[in-house]
Amino acid sequence: MNKNNLKIALRNLSNHPSQFAILIGGLSIGMAACLLLLQYVNFELSFDDFHSKKDRIYRVVNERIQEGESIQKGTITYPTIGPTMRQEFPEVVNATRIAYSSNMMITKGDRIDPIAPGLWVDEHFLEIFDYKILAQDDLSLLDAPNELVLTQSIADRYFPSAKEDYQKVIGQTLRIDTDADLYQVVGVIENVPAHSSLQFEVLGSYASFVKYMGAGADVSWTWSDFYHYLELAPDTDVAALESKFTAFSERHFQGTAVSGSEEIFTLQALADAHLYSSELEYEIGTTTNARAVWSLLIIAFFILVLAWINYVNLSSVRAIERSKEVGVRKAIGATRFQLIQQFFVEALLVNALSFAIAIGIVFLATPWFASTFAISSDSLYFWSSDSFQLYLLLGLFGLLAIGVFVSGIYPAYLLSAPQISNVLKGRFTKALSGTKLRKALVVFQFSISIALIVGTLLVSRQIRYMGQQDLGVNVEQMMTLNSPEMTAWDSTFIHNMDAFKSELTQLTGVESAATSSRSPGQGTGRIFQIQKAGENQQNYTSNFINTDFNYAATYELPVLAGRFFRSTDHNYDFRAVDKLVISEATVDMLNYNNNEAAIGKQLSFWGKQWQIVGVVPDFHQRSLHHRKEPMLFIPSYGTTHLLSLRVNAQNIDQTIAQVQTLYQDFFPGNDFEYQFLDEQFQRLYEGDLRFGRMLTFFMLLTIFIACLGLFGLASYNTFLRTKEIGIRKVLGASVPNLIALLSKDFIKLVAIAPLLAAPIAYYFMHQWLQNFAYHIEIQWWIFVLAGVIAIGIALLTVSVQSVKAALTNPVKSLRSE
Repeated sequence: MNKNNLKIALRNLSNHPSQFAILIGGLSIGMAACLLLLQYVNFELSFDDFHSKKDRIYRVVNERIQEGESIQKGTITYPTIGPTMRQEFPEVVNATRIAYSSNMMITKGDRIDPIAPGLWVDEHFLEIFDYKILAQDDLSLLDAPNELVLTQSIADRYFPSAKEDYQKVIGQTLRIDTDADLYQVVGVIENVPAHSSLQFEVLGSYASFVKYMGAGADVSWTWSDFYHYLELAPDTDVAALESKFTAFSERHFQGTAVSGSEEIFTLQALADAHLYSSELEYEIGTTTNARAVWSLLIIAFFILVLAWINYVNLSSVRAIERSKEVGVRKAIGATRFQLIQQFFVEALLVNALSFAIAIGIVFLATPWFASTFAISSDSLYFWSSDSFQLYLLLGLFGLLAIGVFVSGIYPAYLLSAPQISNVLKGRFTKALSGTKLRKALVVFQFSISIALIVGTLLVSRQIRYMGQQDLGVNVEQMMTLNSPEMTAWDSTFIHNMDAFKSELTQLTGVESAATSSRSPGQGTGRIFQIQKAGENQQNYTSNFINTDFNYAATYELPVLAGRFFRSTDHNYDFRAVDKLVISEATVDMLNYNNNEAAIGKQLSFWGKQWQIVGVVPDFHQRSLHHRKEPMLFIPSYGTTHLLSLRVNAQNIDQTIAQVQTLYQDFFPGNDFEYQFLDEQFQRLYEGDLRFGRMLTFFMLLTIFIACLGLFGLASYNTFLRTKEIGIRKVLGASVPNLIALLSKDFIKLVAIAPLLAAPIAYYFMHQWLQNFAYHIEIQWWIFVLAGVIAIGIALLTVSVQSVKAALTNPVKSLRSE
């Protein structure tokens, strides 16, 4: 860089401090916003990158087709699938299977802690996945019963004296759940990275799970609760391998014996698991919406482009003032290359300073950004040990180089191109005053801003719609307690649970209590091969929940026909349980004429007959991303069932303390945990809420950057027309007339922007709304409102300079010329 060019660049910028501030401010904020978004997008795109075999790891997806329709598609399947595929297909060089435990109880002495989650895995798990091993007893981990591998944090919790020397933990013992046998720690691994799709705190050997649950967990072709990950040979043709799975199903599934359905197996790349699993059921991995992530990446790009546009626009209008400077320099022998070099030096200086300031803003803003949008701040720094990506940093500097080129090329071309005679005669000034490119860039800026306003309004309305939607059950003031898993299942359990619920309702703060296998907001299991009694032609499939007789009253679920369960419908001997309550969707599925017609009818599944005694309305068991589905309610108790309490808001802390005392009296040895159901339901929309907050924040930044550029243009335009304004005022022009004169050209440009923004916003928001089974409609007035907001903001921005110029004494304006 020539020192003389640098001096000239600094002098030109320092001579116009307000424009310099606008240029640096706009670019710095734009770059900082872009970097903040890129950090988040980088985090979402980096999931599972630390696995060296990531590109060869796939998980098995099981879809069930019944009468030509998909009735289930998810990541759970039979325990035999992975090992059998490894045996039968040479393309599969390794396979591991997982049994998921959402709440594993660990006991050490008198201490009992719930560990969430834990995974039961075989010895191939740590061969396929690269979780760093800190200590181990031998080369083969988790190949025998009663073995555990702990994460670093769990090892520190239970064996604090061995911190940093984890070999001391090897050989220590812990008790898991209600297993009478102790488990030996055979390994310690680093804490699972935040960008791992599989999150866990403890690994238990799969052989332990088989020992505890029975041989079916190893050899069953009918028990569908297991996850399989395959390591494929290098250069495997995945599509060709999947084509062999049809014959695989025909070999191992005789007809439709398991679910009355056709079993379809496919593979999902581990690289796709985090972003593209929204349609898969029974997910145990950490997932997000790919559309939202890519949308934010596009927004990051556009924010940076808008900031560069400000530089181009302001530089081009400054060319009017600098045209005579260029003419004089050409007259004394400056070449076109030297002039271009000068303007690129200015572009480099502005971009480099802005980039340095942006880095500082990002460093200071990241903790706030992480806290506001519920993201781990340790995962957001490009330069942190966890998320450092050299290629990404190189990419950022590449963006800086592109920015210098893009923002410098047009002003450099503009100022170096004209002939000397045109410049010195003033023709260049006239040519520049109406440049079409500058107008097009203003329209582009506000088109993007309006599209983001539309998106923000629609996301906000959808989130509000979800919050106001009647779920069909009342989740307000509902508190759920963890299940008493450490309590043995025996003939006294039902009586003790009923006594516990009775004692709870004696408390002033508890209105009702119930137990169920699932609470609203959680996924449910399915029952296949449901048949109407006496009919063997058609099989039906339905979701189901095990509940007690208080469930409907506690959740304020009305009974539309018949009755809900009675206490006499429950029995310790499950063979004696034969009553059912069904939902309206189940009535429709079974083709009964109406709700009353279903009462007394018999259904057949699980090898026995069931009698329908009641019908309840459909309700949202899961989020509004999913449609309401047929539901069966089965009168059943279990040690893994949750407890639901309807409480009042008064003296809630006292009520919780009283509930805890009762819980520990009735179920000693069980850890007491609670949460409020409305908060749990809200977490189902956590990703959507984060996307909405991010969209709002960066929409405001985008508008600010666009208005900053518009303000600079209006300011300079007003400066160039100072003499004209003075003459008009002398001739009698009013202040409103002058404001209209100075503002109309800019407002016309902004008014064009909604026409370009509407189709862009409609397309992207229509795609986003498809993630919800229940969503708002995109209405025309949203686009009008967004346009009015943008025009209003632009008018306010331009009017600041227009009013100032219109109120200036005309004598002063004319004297300044």
